[in-house]
Amino acid sequence: MPFSVKVNDHPKVAPPAQLPAWQTRALRRSLEGARARTVERMERFVQAARSLANESGNAAFTVPQLASSAGLSLKSFYRCFRGKDELLLALLEDDSEIGAEMLREAVDAHDEPVARLRAYFDAVFGMVALPGAAGYAGVLVREHRRLSEDFPDELRGALAPMVDLLAREITRASDAGLARRGDAARDAETIFGLLLSAIHDVTMGRGDPTEVASYAWGFCWAGMRGEASPIEPTAHANTRANVDTPEHLEKRST
Repeated sequence: MPFSVKVNDHPKVAPPAQLPAWQTRALRRSLEGARARTVERMERFVQAARSLANESGNAAFTVPQLASSAGLSLKSFYRCFRGKDELLLALLEDDSEIGAEMLREAVDAHDEPVARLRAYFDAVFGMVALPGAAGYAGVLVREHRRLSEDFPDELRGALAPMVDLLAREITRASDAGLARRGDAARDAETIFGLLLSAIHDVTMGRGDPTEVASYAWGFCWAGMRGEASPIEPTAHANTRANVDTPEHLEKRST
C-alpha cells in the first residue's frame, strides 16, 4: 500500500446538545433512576443516624457503624456524603423541617401575638420530651457549637425553618406594638442560641422541661419587650464609683 489510513472503529458520539431525541430520553431515564437510588440511600443513612442518635442521645457513632445500621456499604456512604459532619447537618435539616411544622401548629392555635410567642417556647421544650426526639436534641445541643464554627452557613440553613418561624412571630409582636422593634432575625438567632443552652440542661437531666421553658420565656420576653427596672447601686458600688467621678477627683486635687 502506498499509504495507510488509521481507521477509528468507535462510533462518533455527538455532544449532548446534538444528541438524537431517543438518546436524550434514554439518558434522562437513566439519570432519574440513578438520582432516585441516591436519594433512597441518603434517606436510609439519615434514618440510621437518627436511630443511633436516639439510642445514645448523641452523635458518638462512627461511619462504619452507621453504614452497618443502614445496611449499606462505606462506599455508598461516601458517594452520598463527604463525611459524618455533612450527614449530621442533613439530619438536623431534616428534623428541623419536622420540628418547624410542629411548632407552627402550636403557634397557630393562638391569635394574640404574645400568646403565639409563648406557645413557641413551650412547644420547643415539649418536643424534647417526645419519643424519638432525644437523638435530634442531643445532636443539636452537643454538636451545635462545633458545627457553627466549621460549617456556619450550612448549620444556619439547616436550622432556618425553626429560627425563621421565631423571627416571624417576633415581628408580629413588634408590629402589634407589644415588643420592641429591632432586628427580628438577629433576635431570633440569639434567642434560639439561648434555648439550645436551656435544652442542653433538660437533656442532661438538670431541669424539668416545663419549669425551664417558663424561665426561658420570662427571661427572653423581658428582653423582647424592652423594659427593665433600674438597678440601684450597692453601697460598695457607690464608694467605688465615687473614686472615678469628676467631682471626687476635683475634691482630691484641692
